[in-house]
Amino acid sequence: MAGSQLAHGQTFEPGYLVLQRGDTLRGQVENAFWEEPAKVVRFRPTATARPVAYAARQLRSVRLASGRLLRRELLTIDLDAETRLAYLSRGVTHRPRPDSVLADVLVQGPATLLGIVLNETRHFFVQRPGKDYLELAGHNYLLFKDGADRIADANNYQGQLLLYFGDCAAVTGLLPTIPFTEEGMQRVVRTYNRACSGAALAPETDTPAPAAAARPHATVRLGVLAGVRYNSMLLKAADNQGGALDGRNADGRPHALGGIYTDLVAGGRRLALHADLQVSQLGSSQPQAVAAAPTSLASSYHWRATHVAVRFGLRGFVPVGAQTQVVVGGGYEVNSFWGGTSEFKSGGEVYEFVYPFHGTPLPYLEAGLSRNRLGLMASGRLYEADYFYAYTYHPWSLSLALSYRLNANSDALPAQ
Repeated sequence: MAGSQLAHGQTFEPGYLVLQRGDTLRGQVENAFWEEPAKVVRFRPTATARPVAYAARQLRSVRLASGRLLRRELLTIDLDAETRLAYLSRGVTHRPRPDSVLADVLVQGPATLLGIVLNETRHFFVQRPGKDYLELAGHNYLLFKDGADRIADANNYQGQLLLYFGDCAAVTGLLPTIPFTEEGMQRVVRTYNRACSGAALAPETDTPAPAAAARPHATVRLGVLAGVRYNSMLLKAADNQGGALDGRNADGRPHALGGIYTDLVAGGRRLALHADLQVSQLGSSQPQAVAAAPTSLASSYHWRATHVAVRFGLRGFVPVGAQTQVVVGGGYEVNSFWGGTSEFKSGGEVYEFVYPFHGTPLPYLEAGLSRNRLGLMASGRLYEADYFYAYTYHPWSLSLALSYRLNANSDALPAQ
């Protein structure tokens, strides 16, 4: 089936990396909208340079102009802190394990606040002067009560914070109203820094990262596509004895293709839910003559229809070079045929010719390239085999489409 738009998943913005050996690299950092601690960060010194990938273990910190700051820290993480229903344990368990990760710096100051997401569960780490990090994590478990399993909450973050900041009246008075959210934890740490740290804070100190930078988000891309589609409906004699239509193709010609698309691109900009609407013609505009044969009369066939297809699927994006991505995908296609003509004329009689092709459980497959607003995709699909009289045919299609994204790139930084 036809290819279409490609999500522009490469977003480089001004920033810098601090390497473990102490060097600071200034240039452009790829904002991959990391949902979990980044394993690899790509950097290029200029917009035309080839990106270089740095493993998290090579970095001390990463700064993006949009406001996100990541810092590599050795943290003790409770791996049993879980909020996904399918993975909940019976009863409260803890499995702390030290790990070095690139964590979001949510508040800087005398007391700091870091955050990570691990297996969809939010973990916060608070540290005040002279004390170790305090981990606060979402933690649900299964509790058998009244004859059924129920979900219970083991996240005693308010009690933990009360012990940790018990000497700061401004914080302890605030805790009963604080939810377990990024904004709530930031408010606690900022309150301590301003009321109880005893430090004179610079205006730019102790400010949270912008919400959009700290929280990964999905984005929607909309656009149009145009290209060419080829359909094969090659007729073969069922008994292998030949015939007037043996080797004839009810379509077998290129057709113009047009349509629209939408992509919902995930926070990491490496995966998208894709949907599009595509319109093209099938068959020929005029009847096709078939000469008489020793065993058949002169005849003609005419098959024509407008093909409207709706496709749903997934796309994956793999960066190559400075601004280009390889895109691969697949999904399911729903066909409809409008204004169809299907006639076979022979000996003064008119018969119904071939039928519109039907889908199979097999998906369409696609591959291509994207760059900025433009995309180029090739796509193909097999359809259900069918027959006409003593002939069989196995429909398939190939297409090539150029797409153009209409809406603005939501990942682009605002003009300065």
